[in-house]
Amino acid sequence: MGKIKSAFEIAMEKAESIAIDENKLREKEEENKIKRIAGEYLASDKRDDSLLKGLSGFDSKMIRESLKSLIISSLSLPTYEVSDDRYERLKTLFSVAVGNDSEKTGYYDQVLAFLKQYPVHRKQLLEQLEAQLKPLLDQKSEAMSKQLGREVHLSIEDDKETLEIIEQNIERLEKQYNENLKEAKDTISSFF
Repeated sequence: MGKIKSAFEIAMEKAESIAIDENKLREKEEENKIKRIAGEYLASDKRDDSLLKGLSGFDSKMIRESLKSLIISSLSLPTYEVSDDRYERLKTLFSVAVGNDSEKTGYYDQVLAFLKQYPVHRKQLLEQLEAQLKPLLDQKSEAMSKQLGREVHLSIEDDKETLEIIEQNIERLEKQYNENLKEAKDTISSFF
């Protein structure tokens, strides 16, 4: 009978055949360092561009590749009006990644302005819909008051029909913005 190998011996034989690509390992470490520096920059309480000095020791191609996914994924529709400098920080990272190309940063500025418009347009749409639906709610309240024999005041949250109308309109607005945002992300992605 042949010799039976232990699990440890089998694992050691397999480990000997594994080749480590030191270049890929080094690139992955550099990528993680770049992302860590960018993350610290975005997460700091106050805008501190000196945090980006740590990027100066890296190859521009590596910076571009490492920041691409961070920058693209950070472009999303805000629910509320942006009151901090988050977008300005993203623009700074974008400029670092694409090398201060004025045409590309100009396009990026347009995308950021577009994103800042979304919560304003959303709020305006809600206000318009509420104003348009108020007479309908008043009619329903009056009809229910007569039917029940007591005073009834319906709000938008109380009426399923008006809630559905509002949700449909908000979804339509969000869909339009998301379609445009997807195109913008594709264009920005091509800059890298």
